[in-house]
Amino acid sequence: MPRTSIAAPCEARAGSLNPWPDYAKLPPGPAAVLAALHLSEPRTDALTRLTDAQWREALEFSDRWQLTLSLRRTARDAMPGWIRERTDRNGARNRERLARLEQLYRDLAAALAAAGIQFLALKGLAHCPDFGSQPEDRTQCDIDLFVPREGLYAARDAILALGYESMDAVEDFPTDHLPPLIRKTGWQWRGDFFDPEIPVGIELHFQFWNDRVERLPVPDADEFWKRRVSRRIAGTGISVLSATDALAFASLHLLKHVLRGSCRPFHVYEVARFLDSHAGDSAFWSEWSGQSPELRRLEAVVFRLATAWFGGARNAAVEEEIERLPAATRAWFDEFALSPAGGLYRSHKDELWLHVSLLKSRRDAWGVARRRLLPERLPGPVDAIHIPESEIGWRRRALKGLRYAAFVASRLRHHAAALPRVAISGAKWRRRVRAGIRGSS
Repeated sequence: MPRTSIAAPCEARAGSLNPWPDYAKLPPGPAAVLAALHLSEPRTDALTRLTDAQWREALEFSDRWQLTLSLRRTARDAMPGWIRERTDRNGARNRERLARLEQLYRDLAAALAAAGIQFLALKGLAHCPDFGSQPEDRTQCDIDLFVPREGLYAARDAILALGYESMDAVEDFPTDHLPPLIRKTGWQWRGDFFDPEIPVGIELHFQFWNDRVERLPVPDADEFWKRRVSRRIAGTGISVLSATDALAFASLHLLKHVLRGSCRPFHVYEVARFLDSHAGDSAFWSEWSGQSPELRRLEAVVFRLATAWFGGARNAAVEEEIERLPAATRAWFDEFALSPAGGLYRSHKDELWLHVSLLKSRRDAWGVARRRLLPERLPGPVDAIHIPESEIGWRRRALKGLRYAAFVASRLRHHAAALPRVAISGAKWRRRVRAGIRGSS
């Protein structure tokens, strides 16, 4: 849907002040990247002041969190020559990767059709262009497909026949999909997020939201499948979510990661761009308003976060839903709206209090707090996952073990360092809640 150039009467400017130039909890490079991507008040002046070392830190941040190509398109004039050349190379390599990715979509569509399996594509190329990006500007690490439970294992077997293997080591994790399917090509990480040879994993989803784990019911999530539509992706017809359901799923997916302390800035940016570009589309928001109150409430949390980070326009329906958020949730945003970004560099679990603010029972709150503060499971594999077992010698196996042990130790340090900060952030949040109650009385 086209972006409106002039705000319609039903639009409102949200988050108009760019928060990133004054945000001290990010290093200068990453803060400058986010400031340049702000939709209402883009600030590129900080980019022009970065030293070479700070630019390298900025690109390390934007590469990791999928923002480099958006930054290249938005703020190319603020980049020194060597950064332009570097990001141009990134763009060229991503186009090469895109060609391989599109072929994989076609192969998957053909294999699943031959097996008589219905599916729909989630995220990735299915988000273009409604979420404000073109395929050549979107880095994609894996392909997410939804398959109803009755066809799930037949779909997995059809994909295994294409040369994929299952990462069974993560089978017991609480998740919405089967263990990722990967090809063991022998590829190893070489420090390049735009490497065209990075194997593309495939995730087969069997539900759109996990009520049991998150303890936040979304009664109409199962309806997404029934409302699917067809779109051409990579030159072939593939089922995708309807526009309203695509926004809902993207919001739920982002919220899940926010609540688990693993927020990806690109996903926040995508939602902000969707809200901004669709703010004047009254027909879209009329349809959106027909969703359940539970779903609209969780989407409103994400909308509040997205516009706090990147500004942009919001439709009046969005404004109204944000105003309906619980007072405790609004208090969390008053104190911690930018906190998930700071959490990329400093251990904390501020998001726990956002989750608690949305829960309706003390039992659920204790259950979520226990899971977030005292993880019961070890992390999944982190190294050599694309190398066949037959090619892993004893030296490589020992290195794999050492890297896994180091990663587990780093996660233990993260959780230990976060514990005292949880108590501090909880006290700040409760003060905000009490102040809000007194102010409204």
